[in-house]
Amino acid sequence: MKRTQIYLQESQKEELDKLALQKGRALADLIREAVDMYIADNKLKKTKEHIIETSGLWKNRDDIDSVEYVNGLRNELAKRLEDNS
Repeated sequence: MKRTQIYLQESQKEELDKLALQKGRALADLIREAVDMYIADNKLKKTKEHIIETSGLWKNRDDIDSVEYVNGLRNELAKRLEDNS
């Protein structure tokens, strides 16, 4: 772990102290958990944004049969799963 110092609003500190007492956990543990949740939420948002940005990427292409492509991927996965059983 890496030590760091942060400044909190007085109200934030008071609320965190109450939560720590209620949960029987250290203040630093609650802050680490909150940071983990913030990071995970932003990763999820980034993934969703990427999906939205690439949605319909192949819609105007006539050189790719998307159904055939997806079915090929599914068949390949099924074969690998079967081989590993």
